[in-house]
Parts: sequence; C-alpha cells; structure tokens
Amino acid sequence: MHKITGGNHMTHDDYMLILGSNVYADQAYTVSYRTDKNTGDKTHLFTLENCDGNLILTTEIRDENSELIAKIDKNEFIQINEKFDVQGEIEKGNGFKLTKRENGDVVFNAKITKDGYVAVSGIFYVGGKKIHITDHKVEINDTPKQTINSVNVHDTIFVGNYDITLTDDGLKF
Repeated sequence: MHKITGGNHMTHDDYMLILGSNVYADQAYTVSYRTDKNTGDKTHLFTLENCDGNLILTTEIRDENSELIAKIDKNEFIQINEKFDVQGEIEKGNGFKLTKRENGDVVFNAKITKDGYVAVSGIFYVGGKKIHITDHKVEINDTPKQTINSVNVHDTIFVGNYDITLTDDGLKF
C-alpha cells in the first residue's frame, strides 16, 4: 500500500490551504461541491487535516464518466485505476501527484509551497460538472467561480472556515 506522506519532519504545525486566490487557516479543510441548490446536497471533494505534525489527505478522484480513478483515506491508497500513476509525498518537493500513464497529465496534486502553504490542484468531475481547482483559480465547466458568499474576494486569508463549499455561484461557508 502506497503512502503519500512521510513522518514528523514538517516545520509547521498548521498548514494553511491556498484555494483559488485565497488562503484558509484552520486545523482541517473539507472541500465539497453543492450538487443540488434546492436540497443543499453536497459531494465531498477532499479533506486535509493538520494532525499531530502530519498533513492528512482523504479524497476520491473520479473521471468524466464517474469512474473511480483513485481513493485515498488518511494518506493511504485504498484503490487506484491502472491507467494512472502516483508519485511523491505531500511534504516533499513537488508534492504528491496523480498522473495519467498515457500522457503524463497531472490529474491531482497536493504539495507544500515554498512559503509553507498547502496547495491543492486538480480536476474533479461531480454531478456532470468539471471542477478545476488550482492555487490561482476555481472553475466550474471552465467558468471562473472566484466569489465567496457572493462577494468578489482575492488574496484574502479566512480563519475558522473549515467547511468550504463550491457552488455554481462561487464558494460558500
């Protein structure tokens, strides 16, 4: 079983998450996509936890046909599709990467930046939508969704907002 993080060699006790062009400061980050505006139903995209000196990742990554590409539970690979490769560790170098074997395209990347932030990027397919997250932008079906609670906010730090929900209208807390 492949692990994607090392031991207690981190220099930070609490990593802050870069998502879009904003920074979130908390012990844990749960990022979801609201699939139904009326019911409020959400689909989990990923969770990152600052826990006992380690950064813990939990996620399921699916392709455009809703087929499971990889399932990671607390930094342990539970499952990975044979058409994809994994390399690296979140806390070292370019971080953990999930790539397509056929062309090397990066599907998911979680890393620590040189400034000591957690940067997560990837493409998630949920509810018929393509969600593209980088440390500079959040897009749904190739349309930027940079608003937070309906306000255009960039380069801001948010504290105490561990439950981050992406919606078709932007981010919500």
